[in-house]
Amino acid sequence: MASRSNLTRADALVASDRQTQAARRETAERAILEAAKKIVSERGLDELTLNEAGEAAGYSRALPAHYFGTRSAMLGALADYIVAEYSERVRSGPIASHGLQRLIDVIVFCTEDAERDPTTVRVYQALIGAGLTRADLRPLSARITQQAVEDIAVLIRDARQLGEIRPDVRSRTEASLIIAALRGVLFQWLINPDHVSLSRMRDSLAMNVRNALKA
Repeated sequence: MASRSNLTRADALVASDRQTQAARRETAERAILEAAKKIVSERGLDELTLNEAGEAAGYSRALPAHYFGTRSAMLGALADYIVAEYSERVRSGPIASHGLQRLIDVIVFCTEDAERDPTTVRVYQALIGAGLTRADLRPLSARITQQAVEDIAVLIRDARQLGEIRPDVRSRTEASLIIAALRGVLFQWLINPDHVSLSRMRDSLAMNVRNALKA
């Protein structure tokens, strides 16, 4: 019979191996999603394949199918990856901790983040727009839109509770308008950056939101 110490060491080795496997998978998935993002940005959603994403990431052509299963599932993972990375940048950004100013700071940050990384924003817009014509991506587009609206609605409700936003303001309605405005501004800028001043549109949108909602 194995001793307790031997069992403990064996369990530790198994746990360590599992952690290593998990870390390797996380690294591979990130690389594949980054490769997929680059392909979509340069050539569009229709040109993306599981095989090419794996090869472009430096892994086997079969690995994306093993990890994600289908192309639609990989696009869903890509959308979640983009949103998670953005949310992390928001948490670490120079944004007020609460109130109306936090809402305004998030709007400003969104546009400044787009200037920093237009490739990611282009892919995000493509994923959203695909829901209009592709049934397989419609649930994804609806889900990430609903989450974006809810994230802004939470900020509005928090500021309303603090008395900084009028009590009659409907949080989800206003949040939907803000998301629509942000996406519209970024779409115009991505299409024609030489003729659209993102900084001016950002400042105007932030001012309009503040004036429309403040108590």
